[in-house]
Amino acid sequence: MKTVNTKNMKLIIRYILLLVFIACFSDESKAERGSSQVGFSRSYPVSYADWPNGFMGGNGKMGIIVFGNPLDETVIFNDRKFFMAASRERSFNRVSSADLEQIRDYCVTENWEAANKLANEVHGWKDGGEGNKHPGFAMYIKMHEDGAVTNYSRSCNYKTGEITVKWTDNRGDWERRSFVSRKYNVVVQYLLAPKGEKLNCSVRLGADDGMHFPTDMVFTNASTPDFLNLRVNYSPKAGTAGYEGVVKVIAKGGTKSIENGHLIIKNTDGLLLLSRTEKYYENCENEWNKKDLQEQLDAIPDNYKTLLKGQEEMHQAIFDRVALDLDAGSDRALSNEELLAKQKTSPVAVKALWERLFYAGRYHYLSSSSELNPPDLLGLWTGDCNVGWSGFYHLDANLNLQVGGGNIGNMPEVMEGYFALMERLIPGFEINASKLLGCRGMLGGGNTAGLNGLISALNFHYPYHYVTGEMGWLLYPFWEHYLISGDVDFLRKRLYPMLKEMGYFYEDFLVEKDKNGKYIFAGSISPENQPGGLGFSLVNNSTFDIAGAKFCLTTLIEASHILGEDLGNEGVKKWQAILDQLPPYLVNSDGALNEWSWSGLKEHYNHRHSSHLITVWPFREITPETSSLLFSAAQTALNKRDQYNYENAGHGLLHAALIAAGLNDAGSLNKKLLRLTREDFFYNSLSSSHYVNHGVFCTDVCNTFPTIIMEMLVSSHPGTLEFLPALPQELSKGSINGLKARSRLTVNELHWNMTKNTVTCELQSDIDQQITLIERQGIQEISSSVEIDKSPIGEIARIIYLKKGEIARVSLRLKSE
Repeated sequence: MKTVNTKNMKLIIRYILLLVFIACFSDESKAERGSSQVGFSRSYPVSYADWPNGFMGGNGKMGIIVFGNPLDETVIFNDRKFFMAASRERSFNRVSSADLEQIRDYCVTENWEAANKLANEVHGWKDGGEGNKHPGFAMYIKMHEDGAVTNYSRSCNYKTGEITVKWTDNRGDWERRSFVSRKYNVVVQYLLAPKGEKLNCSVRLGADDGMHFPTDMVFTNASTPDFLNLRVNYSPKAGTAGYEGVVKVIAKGGTKSIENGHLIIKNTDGLLLLSRTEKYYENCENEWNKKDLQEQLDAIPDNYKTLLKGQEEMHQAIFDRVALDLDAGSDRALSNEELLAKQKTSPVAVKALWERLFYAGRYHYLSSSSELNPPDLLGLWTGDCNVGWSGFYHLDANLNLQVGGGNIGNMPEVMEGYFALMERLIPGFEINASKLLGCRGMLGGGNTAGLNGLISALNFHYPYHYVTGEMGWLLYPFWEHYLISGDVDFLRKRLYPMLKEMGYFYEDFLVEKDKNGKYIFAGSISPENQPGGLGFSLVNNSTFDIAGAKFCLTTLIEASHILGEDLGNEGVKKWQAILDQLPPYLVNSDGALNEWSWSGLKEHYNHRHSSHLITVWPFREITPETSSLLFSAAQTALNKRDQYNYENAGHGLLHAALIAAGLNDAGSLNKKLLRLTREDFFYNSLSSSHYVNHGVFCTDVCNTFPTIIMEMLVSSHPGTLEFLPALPQELSKGSINGLKARSRLTVNELHWNMTKNTVTCELQSDIDQQITLIERQGIQEISSSVEIDKSPIGEIARIIYLKKGEIARVSLRLKSE
């Protein structure tokens, strides 16, 4: 054996230590980078009323809210179908053609009071359908105390959906894990005893007083040691409707028994609980007795690792497609509470918080969506039957905002739920149009629990049946999906039939013309505002309604040409004639884009909605390149609204922030994100509220936050890709990967370093095409692995040529500001 001299030995030791240091540093860096994808907390809800601070999991069909109390756990179970059962359906009159004509005449002659009065006298609307969203029940897990609880933490791994509660006491280190499986459609809970110890606990299903269930609902515990079962009858007014929850109990050794409705677990090494919920619209007792849920649970793998692997295959595969890095550094190690507290005292973005909110929003959006449904007003979750606005789908801003990042965020599985919902609502939309406006085609429904699209909330303040532009906003995500995917089959079979319905609608609805030969939207509303000082909602020519019509008709005509359908006199030529005769947008004396494109109607800037600016986002009809005059007017309109507080409503700030991104106004966008992160819109769970100061649980804010981040970093429309359109100054360095552009293009990577004035990216196109790259700071130099047009088209833009499937690497050196 050879000997090693002392000098060489010292060198070897130093080399080994260096490798250890590098390995440790590398692991630490990976953990630091990854911690933005895990939400964690050192506290938990101490009262039931604090349920929004519980960590939330879901698969779009079922959801849970985990409080995280070590020895006295509460887990709320939710289900997409859990709305109070209907006792009767919504209904309304078929408005006569004479009344419709009279309402039009009143509007044309500006007799607003008479128009509003008649419109509300004749609709005969009666509320009905399913009622408030409600929790299903709670699971209570109790353990006896053995020494002080230390080393407590709870976490939510956004990549896998695992919610983990950890603590230490005299018995050792405890751990509980939960997630809602996307693959197997089951709630999975895994309770582990410390090494060398046994688990003893009780488990019960029930309802908390804080859930505020109606007193005429009946809860029946039908549990056995193998299956916990809670059965619930709705009010007798709802007939034989009811629901249930079933939990399969799998213990690793030990014993299990039922005592007074409690499952008693003794001396087990671990406990696996698998749960499903179901609502029955009739004959619930017969359905319970079939024990279908028990049979379904028996068919599911009863191994935690197998179930988690399925979650990684489906949930994580979707979640991981987009990644954000804002160069947040060591702050990533802070808890949710610490980050939120730090942002309250910081005048600039706390980067680690914004990163985590991006991932938390992406997680909550994914977890509250399935192939059948998108998130509703509460996402998927509630702990209380008395929820804001019934927890319905609201179709004039709230749902529209929540799904705004699904296409560009590369989540087609999630967007399928939105498409399925809209298609499910079509019959109701058609009834609305026919009975209330005497038109073919579709008219949006305002809000719905998701079963039909019948019109909602008709009253004197808000005769919703004249919000005709709503359908344009609802159909835009279908078109966006086509722009991203190029899926002609989707266009032909799913979008085009609805666009044609809207063509028919405008053929029937647009009757009156002004002295310039332009159609009058005689009966028009701007959600949810009124002209300044007027006191009436129903007027003429809301910009929102005009923009909706322009989108529907423009897209219909373009789709007709793509598909080679309806190109004759009864198709494209007729629709083009209507499009050409739509009224123009107006600019007021302030230089702002009018919310009502009708002379004499005054603006009301102090409002939560910015409905007329859908022309900027999402439609992108108004850009610096399409009309510098209207772009400037839209900027002024946003600035005027920014002088107020958007009524402290989250959706108001969200839409305005997305509009600011479209208007290249980084300052306005940044102020809104700071408001959202500083004024208690976010709970410690990083779910969110509708208003400041945790006012009314609602997932608009958390689900839409990632959309704002994506839109401020990359803007796109066919043939154009814009980098950093509204980047806040403080976010001087970072990257985002995996975004989809609206031109069959993926932004595999985008890196920016504004201190060095550099932007680099990796692009991949599905087709051969030319793309105009824009960076409004100005492009001093550009290099690329693919062909670049050698003739600059301006200081801010250059053209590159992409080939199908080829990866293009592009580097920009920007001009100094």
